[in-house]
Amino acid sequence: MKRLLASATATALALGGLLVATATPASAHSGEPIADCQSLTVDLWAYANGNGLTVVVDGQTLEPRSFDGRFRKTYPLDPTQDHTWSVAVDAADHDRYDRSWNGSTTACEAPEEESPVQVGVYVYPKLDADRPAAWENSGPQRIVTSGELPLPERPWDKTWLVTPLDLEAVREVARTIEPDVTTADLCTAWAVQQDLVDLPGGLDDLPTDIRYSPDGDHLGEFPHGTLISWDHQDLANLFPEGECDTPERPAEDVAAPSTPVVPTALEVCGAELTPQDVPAESEEFRYTATAEGVVAEPKDASVTFSDETAGLGYVVAEDGRSALFPLADLVPSEEECALVPGEIAAVCEGDVPYLGYEVALPEGVTVDEENPLTITFLHPNGGEDYVLTDQPLSGTILWPGASAEEPKQWPGFVRNEDGSYTETEGNYAWTRDGVSVLFEVNPSYSTVVDYPPATSACANPPVAPVAVEDVAGPAEPGGPALATTGATVAGAAAFAALLVGGGALVLWLRRRAHA
Repeated sequence: MKRLLASATATALALGGLLVATATPASAHSGEPIADCQSLTVDLWAYANGNGLTVVVDGQTLEPRSFDGRFRKTYPLDPTQDHTWSVAVDAADHDRYDRSWNGSTTACEAPEEESPVQVGVYVYPKLDADRPAAWENSGPQRIVTSGELPLPERPWDKTWLVTPLDLEAVREVARTIEPDVTTADLCTAWAVQQDLVDLPGGLDDLPTDIRYSPDGDHLGEFPHGTLISWDHQDLANLFPEGECDTPERPAEDVAAPSTPVVPTALEVCGAELTPQDVPAESEEFRYTATAEGVVAEPKDASVTFSDETAGLGYVVAEDGRSALFPLADLVPSEEECALVPGEIAAVCEGDVPYLGYEVALPEGVTVDEENPLTITFLHPNGGEDYVLTDQPLSGTILWPGASAEEPKQWPGFVRNEDGSYTETEGNYAWTRDGVSVLFEVNPSYSTVVDYPPATSACANPPVAPVAVEDVAGPAEPGGPALATTGATVAGAAAFAALLVGGGALVLWLRRRAHA
């Protein structure tokens, strides 16, 4: 506490001429929708848990749902039609972080007719065999065949669809996804996605693997503006009549089980998993960075996961064709990324209450801002919090409701016209009986410390009335508009002079005592 008082005094003397700016809240939440003539992509990140989301396209509500932290999803649009859309986020941590967007799209212009376009044909197991073939009902997809053709005059007539498909060719590809798949499975629980695209590199740019992800982080997704038309059908509809009754060949022998490589742990708090953080592709496995963690997939139907895989931390899927190393096991824990509190307490300078504080970033964490800290006095009954942004990691701030300049103010009191003070439930009186103060460096590091209000003589106004001044009592602001962190230039100078005078008086008394 002595060190805090000394620090607060030195700060007041050194910063006597500091101009004071009103702080405003800074949201760490990021992302916004991206729309073009064929899709609407909603990409949100750095949110708390329990947020609400509403997505509306052409008056039809596609979501409501809740999401935690990160949400990304692409909604296909009919490229031959104009559309209107809106997206609204109800942030869980505070109403001030609520966001809404809206816009419209116009129908796509057809590519030049002389440009060749491509068709990719992908087979996949349906996630739910009883539901229709659809993107959201798609398991891992793998290409069966492809081709180039002139752009059809009316792509959505779907005259470009490839049919029929060869059962043996499909079965060979399907067994690289599910080694034990049967003809009955293909004819009852599998489907086909066909995509008409205009890729700069032609057929060479067609992905061999596509994977739908509920969080929108899809594998093999086509670049914006290249997808012209698409179609989903049950696989049985694309075989020649009676083909589903053809006896199937026995599956090839399965090689010895293999063990995937364990990903390297991330050491920096708040870091996101990137493709550079996954193990290099091997003869047996390919690795993909997803929102859930690192996914290992066999490159061939003959490759299976060994018993040691689970012991290394991977979670093997029920079908045995993929394994997830959870993100939570790769990033530092919340405890490792919490702010490190130093001395934090209510202090008095003269008759004015302040909050003195010291916090430090966890080891290995750096920030770009000079003043990255947000300090929030949390209202105990769910009322409006008191928020200061853009603060240094150590210093002193005026207690909410206090004023260091004339006419002085104290939390929980209002100054009357005759110069006297009356106790009130306003003017941040709720901070006087012990208040929680939250220190945050968005988006990932925070710690909460409980503080009592100042209890010395400086906590209350003088009992006797002072000179009558026509000064109205302070009104508690609606929000963080009262985010002033110090006195004005004149007030700070007076405060510095008071501290210097007090120090001189103490020095004089000590010398007299020793005389």
